[in-house]
Amino acid sequence: MRLPVNIVIYFYIFICVVLLLFNLLTILRSASVKRRQKRRVQRWKAYLNSAAQEMPIWNSNQLFRRLRHIQELTAFYQAIEDRATDQPEEAAAFSQENRGLVLRLAQSYGEKPAMEQAFFAYVTAACYPPVGEQRSPLAEQLLGYLDNSTVYSRENVLSALYALGNIQSIEHAFILMSQRGWYHDPRLLSDGLGRFQGDKNPLATRLWGCRGDLAECFQVGVVRFADSLTGDGFAEDFLRELELEELPAETRFTLVRYFRRHAIPGAQPTLLLLLKGETEGRGELSIAAASSLASYPGGETRQALQDALRSPNWYVRQNAARSLKTLGVTWADTKDGFSGDRYAAEMLEYILGVQPDEAESEVPAAV
Repeated sequence: MRLPVNIVIYFYIFICVVLLLFNLLTILRSASVKRRQKRRVQRWKAYLNSAAQEMPIWNSNQLFRRLRHIQELTAFYQAIEDRATDQPEEAAAFSQENRGLVLRLAQSYGEKPAMEQAFFAYVTAACYPPVGEQRSPLAEQLLGYLDNSTVYSRENVLSALYALGNIQSIEHAFILMSQRGWYHDPRLLSDGLGRFQGDKNPLATRLWGCRGDLAECFQVGVVRFADSLTGDGFAEDFLRELELEELPAETRFTLVRYFRRHAIPGAQPTLLLLLKGETEGRGELSIAAASSLASYPGGETRQALQDALRSPNWYVRQNAARSLKTLGVTWADTKDGFSGDRYAAEMLEYILGVQPDEAESEVPAAV
């Protein structure tokens, strides 16, 4: 059945008009929502001004009835942010004075969707002062948010726990997420642990002590966090674990990288063995060992790195060449040791920045 052309045109015009009306209504509604939100922010600024003068216009119950709605919580946070330059301690002071209110809100948001829980955790991380090692009912409520959570909400819950500065709650969160098989990016974990509001060394010690209960990604995050700390307090323990060869491959890889920034004499023999591929997981570990040996000057290290330039693994050759450059090795020091290995020569030429015509005139062609 063929429709007349006029009907098709009229139908097309009708669809266009409907879409135009829909867009207009959406724009009008969006403008109305913005105006209402702006009024909410102004009301919260008025409240904060009255609270600063110790004459708050709302009592605790009124605050709870407002803040249990996500729109009001968003407006409250925006008002706090707008005043942060002039009143940097205002958020912490509000949370300190209204601990009971914050706990009631945490319980209320525990019954809401994951995205609203995530935003409440985000506000908590930004506004709530550290509690230290004392028992924290708020941290316990936030741990409950991990049930049926998304990656976004889990990250915000962890950020709130870091801000609270309670080591035990962070340990519980890591173990719980590991038991449920949830992956979390190690970079997010190490960066988040770096924001911990407390003494970071006891935190790293506690988390490393429970490594047997942690998934591989959490182990890697903890080692990266320890790597960012000053001092070599974890070096001996990390070296023992590396030599035992019991931890997952990615964790061992991160341990090897730890010994570049935290060089100790006892780590050199193990790194040399790893570079030569004499342990399990030899591929990735050789790559990391070639990089970490840059912190261990000496003839044995230089010779091992020169031998590694003949590795079939491109990344091992690259890291070995970079480490040799860090150790002060020049093209003239190594040009006679390649025995016709053009791949080794080209890698060192690339890393050291040797001119191609100069290198070709000095390195014999491969047979």
